[in-house]
Amino acid sequence: MRILLVDSNANELEELAKVLSTNNISNERVSNIKLALEALSKQKFTLIVSMAKLVGASGLDLLKAIQKKRPQMTRVLINNSDDENAVHQASQIVHLTFDKNTSSEAILTSVKAVSQHHASINKQSIAKAVSKVKSLPSPPKVYLQLNAILKSKHVDSDKIGEIIMQDPALLAKVLQFANSPVMSKGKPLNSISEAITRMGVDMLVSLVMTAELFCNQPDVPGFSIENEQQHSLATAQLASSLVDPELKQEAMIAGLLHDIGKLVLVEIDLQLSKTFFEQANPQSDNILLERKIFNCDHCHIGAFLLHSWSFPFPVIEAILNHHEPNKLLKSKFGIAQSVYVANKLLRSQPLDEAFIKHYKLEKSLDSLEQKAQKYLS
Repeated sequence: MRILLVDSNANELEELAKVLSTNNISNERVSNIKLALEALSKQKFTLIVSMAKLVGASGLDLLKAIQKKRPQMTRVLINNSDDENAVHQASQIVHLTFDKNTSSEAILTSVKAVSQHHASINKQSIAKAVSKVKSLPSPPKVYLQLNAILKSKHVDSDKIGEIIMQDPALLAKVLQFANSPVMSKGKPLNSISEAITRMGVDMLVSLVMTAELFCNQPDVPGFSIENEQQHSLATAQLASSLVDPELKQEAMIAGLLHDIGKLVLVEIDLQLSKTFFEQANPQSDNILLERKIFNCDHCHIGAFLLHSWSFPFPVIEAILNHHEPNKLLKSKFGIAQSVYVANKLLRSQPLDEAFIKHYKLEKSLDSLEQKAQKYLS
C-alpha cells in the first residue's frame, strides 16, 4: 500500500505522514494539486488523502478528477472547510470523510481497514469478470442527487418530490416499490408526498436508488429480479431496525444493495449461469458454488461496483462481507453485522454460532427470528 497525502503549506497532514511511516506504510506528502498530479503520473498509489481546502484550490476538485481517471483508487477527504455545499458534494466523490480534528491514529485505523478491502475487491479476477458484462448497472444519478439534499441541514421534502416527478418512468417505479407488500402493508400509496409522509424521506430516497438500479431485468433463466427486489427491500428494513439511529440510513442502503452484484454475476456467462441455477440449493447461500463456477462471487462484484461509484466505505464493507461472519467479528455491531443478520434470517438460514456468541445474541435470537417473519409475511 502506498498513500498520497495532499495538504498545503500549513503542513496539516505532517502528523499523519509520521504516523503512517511509523507503522511502515509508504506515503508521500505534497503541498498542492500540481505536485499531486505529478506524483500520480510517476507512481502508483492505492489511496489518496486530501484536505478539502487547499491554498488557492479545492481538494475536492482534485478527488473528483481522480474519480474519473482512476475510479478504483480509494479517495479520502479531511474536511477543513466551512462550505456546506462542498461537504454535500463530497458524498458523491469520496469513500471516507474525516473532520479536521480527527486524530491521526483514528485515520490510520480506518485506512488500514480500507486498504484490506481495496485489495480484495480490486483483484484481477473481479475486474476480468465484470469486463465480460456488456451493460453494467449505472450509478443511481437521481439517488445521488437526492442524497446530497438529505445531508443538508434543511431537508426539503417538496424539493425531493419535484426531482422524482421530473422522471415519469422513475416515479412509476418508485410508487410500484412503495406499494409492494413489504412496504405498503396493504395500504396503497398514490403519490410521492403520501409516500414521504408514511415512509419518511430516507426510505423513499432509498427506494429511488432501488428503482434506478433494478430498472433492467437480466434475461437469465432461473433469475427473478422481482424476488431479489423484495428480498432487498425486506433486508433494508430489517437491517435498519437493528442499528443505532445514526446508522439507520446507511444500514438501509447497504440492505438494499447487498445483492446488487448478482445483477452482474448472472450475465457474465449465460451457460455458467444455467449451470449455477441447476446446482444451486434454495436452502443454502450458494456462495461457494458461485466461486466455483464463476471464479468470483456477487459480494466482491457488488463491492467493486460501489467502490467505483464512490459509495461510503461502511456500505461497501457490508456488501463485501455479508457472507463472511468471521470477518465481521473484528468490530462492534453495526451496519455490516445488521445486514448479515437480516439477510440470513430473511432467507431462513441459521446464523453463525461464533457470531451469535460474540455479539451475545443467544437471548434475542427468538425475537429476531419473529421480527424477520413479519417482513417475510
